[in-house]
Amino acid sequence: MSRAQRLTFLVIAAVIAIVAVVVLADSSEDDSNPPASDAGATATATPTTEQPEASPGEETPTPTATATPKPQPPLLDGSKVVKLEFKQGDTVKFRVVSDTPEEVHIHGYDIAKDLEPGKVTTVSFPADITGIFEIEYESQGEQIAELRVDPD
Repeated sequence: MSRAQRLTFLVIAAVIAIVAVVVLADSSEDDSNPPASDAGATATATPTTEQPEASPGEETPTPTATATPKPQPPLLDGSKVVKLEFKQGDTVKFRVVSDTPEEVHIHGYDIAKDLEPGKVTTVSFPADITGIFEIEYESQGEQIAELRVDPD
């Protein structure tokens, strides 16, 4: 390979690197202002355009992976006693649902939330008290979870 060919490949590689930096910088700016969407709509990433065919000696750009959604907090439905474990200072977060009008109560923290039948309710609070606590459907007196908060 001649010196001129090596220099040409070096210039092409530099141009590709600069284009990649510009594209990545531009796409990170787009993330700060996501477009408005209809409530309840689920976004699905699907490729809509074909990549142009690369010229001989040119590399084809690799598409970037889409971020995976964060997992939902655990759902408590009374079918079993779910064990929840957190460290002091964390945020306790779980979802709860009941077939009947009910109140969920977190003992020790003395937190209570009313539940509408069939509606999933998210409960969130700081884990500032250490220990093991019962979470129950208050009216039924049925334990649905055990909350454990360990010292940090």
